[in-house]
Amino acid sequence: MFIFKKIIEAFVLPPGCLVVALVALGIYLRKRSRAGAAVCAVLAAIVWAGSTKVVSDLLLRPLENAYSAPEKAEGDVIVMLSGGARGSGATFSAGEALSASTLERASAAALLQQKTGLPVLISGGRPFTTEPEASSAANYLLERGVPLKSILTESESRDTLENARLSYKICADKGFKRVILLTSAYHMPRALYAFRKAGFEAVTPFPVCRIGRPEARRYLRNYLPGSGGDADRAINEYLGLLFYRFY
Repeated sequence: MFIFKKIIEAFVLPPGCLVVALVALGIYLRKRSRAGAAVCAVLAAIVWAGSTKVVSDLLLRPLENAYSAPEKAEGDVIVMLSGGARGSGATFSAGEALSASTLERASAAALLQQKTGLPVLISGGRPFTTEPEASSAANYLLERGVPLKSILTESESRDTLENARLSYKICADKGFKRVILLTSAYHMPRALYAFRKAGFEAVTPFPVCRIGRPEARRYLRNYLPGSGGDADRAINEYLGLLFYRFY
């Protein structure tokens, strides 16, 4: 009964209901327009596959496996890239103001700072919020016990390219030459490319928050539509890398 309920749920909620609608439309068009029915079938297959955890993991793994975190991180500064925020407002914990990606990165940055004693430069402006993402993440680090004197913020950047350029200016002013770059594993290839193009010569990648773990056990749910919402992240990274090559 539990499995049956999960299958029904997967095709009632979006995007599963869209798969059902496309299949129904394809059946309706089968005798009227074979081409139209074929297009519906292809679209239904794309929506189904693209919204499963199995496919999103396959797309993410090449990005996430490109770099591994060093056993001993050495450098002059930890540069943490923000990954979104939920906006300002009264919250019990500073972490409530951060998106899931930024919260994961900030949690890892706090632990790495405590282990190394290095300052943390948080890079992230306010493309979609009133308060800079870097400020929200800094509040979380303070809450986690990171000293105020060990936190720097860059609050003007709106994307990864600007993260790299503006962080380079701050690091140059402070005399930081060896950078430990901390961001989500799927984002690391693009971030590292941008930082090296911005002028950083000594960058140690420190990827965190792996999603597409190959050793993870597979369940029926992972093959149903709506089980994975990370395919768009992977596609965004691949398109970003392609853009950077031409840009």
